[in-house]
Parts: sequence; C-alpha cells; structure tokens
Amino acid sequence: MNHRAPVFIITGGQGQCKTTFLHLVLGLIVGLNVRVRGVIAPGHLRDGRRSGFTLVDLATGEHEELCSIDPDPRCEAHGRFYFRPEGLVFGRRALAPPDPRETDLMVIDEVGRFELQGAVWAEQLDHLLAHPHPPMVWTVRRRLLDTVVERWKITNAVVVDVGAASVMATAEAVMDAVWEWREAQAFSPVPAPPVPGDRIAAPPQCADAAAGAPRSTPVILRRCYGPDE
Repeated sequence: MNHRAPVFIITGGQGQCKTTFLHLVLGLIVGLNVRVRGVIAPGHLRDGRRSGFTLVDLATGEHEELCSIDPDPRCEAHGRFYFRPEGLVFGRRALAPPDPRETDLMVIDEVGRFELQGAVWAEQLDHLLAHPHPPMVWTVRRRLLDTVVERWKITNAVVVDVGAASVMATAEAVMDAVWEWREAQAFSPVPAPPVPGDRIAAPPQCADAAAGAPRSTPVILRRCYGPDE
C-alpha cells in the first residue's frame, strides 16, 4: 500500500474561484475513467455576500443543501452559517474512508476554519489520513494553508495556487498521481470490499473560472513539508 499518495491543495484568497478551478480540473479527467469520491461545495450569493453552500457527492451525483445564513433551530451553528443535519450526514457518508482498490481520487471542498476547530469534516479528515488513501485534492483558503498542513501533518502536499497555476497542467499532475496509485494497487495483495458508486458528476461550466490565471504559467507550485523544514 502507498501510504504517501500526494495531497493536492488548491489554494487562493476568499472569492478567488478555488471551487471553480477544481470543477475545471475534474472536468478534464472525467472522461479518463477516474473513480472519484468525495464532495464539492458550490456556494450561493445573496446581496453580494456568501449565503450558503450545496454539497455534491462526486461518486453518485446526488446533492444536498449543506448550510445557509438563515437561522434554524435544528441546525449546527458555525460562524454565521447554520449547517443542516441532513447535509452533514450526507457529507460524512461521502467522505468515509474509501476502498483503496476501488477509488482513484478523493476530493474535499473545502477544508477551512470549521475543520480546524474540530467541526464539520474534521473527524472525516482524521480517518482519511489514518488509512492508506488514494491521491486527494483539497481546497483551502490561502491564509489557512500552513495551519491546515500542520494540523493534519501532510508531508507530501502539492500546492496549487489558482492565481498562478494552469488548470490543464494541474489535471495532468493529478492524473500522474492517479496512475502511480493504480500501479501500486495492482501489486497489492490486500483484498478490499466493494464500494458503491464509481461515477463523477459532470461539473457545471463557470465563466469566471480561474480568472486572471495565465495559461502559460508553471504547472503547479510545489512545496515539500517534511520534518526538516
């Protein structure tokens, strides 16, 4: 088993289209038989401000409202958002540790301050990183990047800054990691039970994707986080 599959971290400032960048990367690999699990969380705006998020399960294409700014006594309050119990159950199920022989890529959109406080997806991240896992792609706000890397002791991060990185080259780097993972699993003697679903929902097209990111820029920005740094 490969215990050190890379964690690609798509990062940028608030409102800098991290989720859109991720949509486009997934759109480039969707036809390549990549078995993707995890969640993507498109946001909603109201009066120019973020008003909530919807979760999409990438293995099934199903979706569920995760949270909104509208108060609800049934919901968990985190910051100014109220997280629906149905949305949390939906997301936690989608982020359960995958069958490593039936999953090529795990996606978590996004890892942020609520997870750093031990809420929302924190427990799922702990479980994912405690097991052999396929390559993963996370989205993380730039100002939280180093704290997230330190909190989950990620020693093999590949940092992708949406302000400078190429969508195409990032997709190629993710696919390289997927092929390496598949090769490692082909020689693994460990049997694994089946996992439901191996489909990925086709991402919607977003006109403002990776706005301002020149296509001739380097593939990705790499940082190695290790015990000597």
